[in-house]
Amino acid sequence: MLERIPAEGETDSATSRVSRAVGVTSAATRIRLPTQDWIARQTLSVRFLLASGLLILITATIAGHLIAGILVSNATNSRAASTALLVQRMIQPIAQELEVTTQLSSTAVAELDRLFAAPEVRQRFPYLEVWLPDGTVAYSLSKELVGKRFNAPEGMKRALAGEVAAQHADLEAGEHTQRNFTTPYLEIYSPIHDKDTGAVFAVAEIHEDAAVVGDHLLQLQFQSWGIVAATSALVMLGLFGIVHRASMTIERQRKLLNRRAEEAERARDEVQELRKRDREASVRLASMNENFARGIGADLHDGPGQLLSYALLQLEPVRVAKNRGERDDALHTVSSTLSEALAEIRTIARSLLLPDIERLDLDQIVARVIRNHEARTGSRVLFEPCRANPELPVAIKTCIYRFLQEGLNNAHRHAGANGQKVECALVDGKLMLAVCDDGLKPGEQSTARHIGGMGIHGLRQRVESLGGALTFANRSPKGTRLEMTIDMEH
Repeated sequence: MLERIPAEGETDSATSRVSRAVGVTSAATRIRLPTQDWIARQTLSVRFLLASGLLILITATIAGHLIAGILVSNATNSRAASTALLVQRMIQPIAQELEVTTQLSSTAVAELDRLFAAPEVRQRFPYLEVWLPDGTVAYSLSKELVGKRFNAPEGMKRALAGEVAAQHADLEAGEHTQRNFTTPYLEIYSPIHDKDTGAVFAVAEIHEDAAVVGDHLLQLQFQSWGIVAATSALVMLGLFGIVHRASMTIERQRKLLNRRAEEAERARDEVQELRKRDREASVRLASMNENFARGIGADLHDGPGQLLSYALLQLEPVRVAKNRGERDDALHTVSSTLSEALAEIRTIARSLLLPDIERLDLDQIVARVIRNHEARTGSRVLFEPCRANPELPVAIKTCIYRFLQEGLNNAHRHAGANGQKVECALVDGKLMLAVCDDGLKPGEQSTARHIGGMGIHGLRQRVESLGGALTFANRSPKGTRLEMTIDMEH
């Protein structure tokens, strides 16, 4: 069977409709009410309080209505029973003649009028009717109703069955419209029994002011609502207390987990940073060792190597000397050159070997470096002892020695040994060492020729590997300051 192929325009239109539908659905899923975000930010106990409060409010409202209705119904029935009992005692002996006739005698009517004419009785019971089973009014305080027949009220039917019934007056009923009732009285229907057989032969209808009854019923409603509200509040507070304690425990554990997660993340970042620094330090150390080896080779080549070459050249004049004096002069030159080469070799060796400093304290290490430097260069170094003797690992002692050695060598080579000074201090658990100089004097030139030194770069790597910092800065008006800081507590 052939099917119609949609045109290109129709396909585009259908696609656009699907896209708009999908867009509307996506937009609808993205819509969040502000209350949802606010509730999501609250603790478990607050959300429980809101949910349970709403449920308990609904439950309490339903229970309050039911309880209030039951209490009102019971109170109304109880009042109706007591009122019916009172009326029966008043009316039943007089109305016994209605069992054999449909009208009360004038004596009976006068007696009933007298009973209900009392002010306290008339105020409570403003209206009274005595009904016959066929709906005829045999007696009434409203004389115009006597002898008339009306549709039997529902309460009267129940009273004829032997029950006491209570209901609010139907203002549309015929017996009420004739008297222009506007107040919905409480109607109480009480059966009138034969004193011998107990059969119901008439019904007494009493109208009681609903306002008086209403005040009592309203008080009962308030009491019932108060009891329901207090009970609901106690239940909610008890449940809230339990959930709040659990919520606080969960909240503390959540914060603890978050804090530990953050610490773990920071530790991971620190480990990664340490690994990165370790790789970089390994590369720099390899490069530094290579440069150090090249420096030693250059020192040996440019120093002792050149002197030894010169000494070898001076052996030829010894062989070709024509007399003893020329030979002695040549031998003296060779001897002095070899001595100078040996002195430079020893200097290079001393710069490579570290003296025994494990048993020395801080001030002794500084004094050892200064003494060696002054003996080697013939210069003067100022130093005031730190008088603090912290426990120093061997690695830090070695770092201090190399730092002072490199700093004093730089001051001697680049500043002509002018104003050489070593500063030492221990403040707040941080060790600070500095080598200062006053720079070259006018007319002086630097004697910088590297002999086995570490260099500032290598020295910075050594200090930073111990968690310290190295700074190199110019002083005012001239000179330099090389400073090392190590956190001893860290």
